[in-house]
Formats: sequence, structure tokens, C-alpha cells
Amino acid sequence: MRNLGILHLAFLIFSGLNAQFDVNPTDSIYSTINADSTISIFQIDLINTQPLDSLNITWKLISEDVTEGWDCNLCDLGECYTGVPNSAEMQGFAPDEAGFLKMLVNPLGIVGHGLWHFWVYPTGDEDNFVNLYFSINADIIDGVDNLENESVGKQEIYPNPARGKIWVGKTETVQLFSQTGRLIIELKPQSEFIDISDFPTGIYLLRRDGARADKLVIE
Repeated sequence: MRNLGILHLAFLIFSGLNAQFDVNPTDSIYSTINADSTISIFQIDLINTQPLDSLNITWKLISEDVTEGWDCNLCDLGECYTGVPNSAEMQGFAPDEAGFLKMLVNPLGIVGHGLWHFWVYPTGDEDNFVNLYFSINADIIDGVDNLENESVGKQEIYPNPARGKIWVGKTETVQLFSQTGRLIIELKPQSEFIDISDFPTGIYLLRRDGARADKLVIE
């Protein structure tokens, strides 16, 4: 019985070492976007399930197959890169907090496909990797940008460039990002207009209800 108890304890310790983070919402993102869109943002979170310790995650690019001419960049917790590097270690994060991999994809009007395969694992423990996939198609999608409000014509931010307030349409949530993909604020609009007067001048990305992100210029 004593030997069985030791084996059980060893199993729990070993399992705890392997299960250091949860993947949310899924380990594979598959999406189709409009080739004429600006920047679409896709993110997979890695939640630290350790009860006491902070976690450092290393990621490695295993394969990349992208249509020529696309503009694709990667962010992780702590850094946004130009393009998609081969590997990096992201900033450490506390229990119940999350690191992430975030793909920013701009097809630049080119119909095609992008596929990225990553390994993510606790730093120094590559044998316990988890596979992550981003698979993005870009096509010409008729009617995606049509709006019922003919005075505006398209479902775009209006006016743009803008100052003071902007029209965002009927939407549950609005997320404002920096150009590098860092989330600045998430809002739940009470009307079809939001106040941007408190934000510094510059170029931002604005996303409504998790859809594609539109470039916003604040003057």
C-alpha cells in the first residue's frame, strides 16, 4: 500500500508539471475574412493554471504558409513583432492570468490563405508542447460591408479621420487597439456614437462585436 501511495503522489506531481496552462477558446482558429478588409485580429489565450507560481511560456513557429503579398504580424504577451519570428519567450504571468498569441492579418485585397502552426510550452520544457493553429482564408465576400443606413452607405467608422465623436452603428461591444495590436479599451456603447475626445491623436484599430478591425485616425 505504501508503494501505491508513492506512485499516486508521483503521478499527481507529474500531471501537475504537464498541465500548467489551459488554452482558450480553442487551440485552432479557422476563419474567412474579406480580402478587402484592413486588419483582422485573431487571439488564443494561454491561462496559467498553477495555483501559486508565475508561468513563462516559449513559443516556436513550426510551419508557415502564406499567400504572397499579405501583411501578417504576430504579438505575444509583452511584444509585438514585425512579421512572424521563429521563436520567442513571452513575458511571465501570474496564476489565473493569461499569456497569448495574436495574429494580425491584412490581406491587402489579395485572395488567398494563411496557415501558421506553433508549439507553445513552459519555458525549458519543450517536450510538453501544445500545438496551436491559425488558418485564415481571404476572399471577396459580397454584401459583408452593406449597411441599412444608406446615409452612411457602408458599415465603416464615420467620420474618419475624426475628432470628438464617431458613428459605430448598432453594436454590443467596441474594442480600441493600438497599431501594434495592444488592447487599449473595450466599451459597451449606449448609442450608435462613441466619444473619442479623450484619446490622443494618432492611428488606431477599432473592432466591433469581434468582427474585422477598421483603421481609425483620430485628429
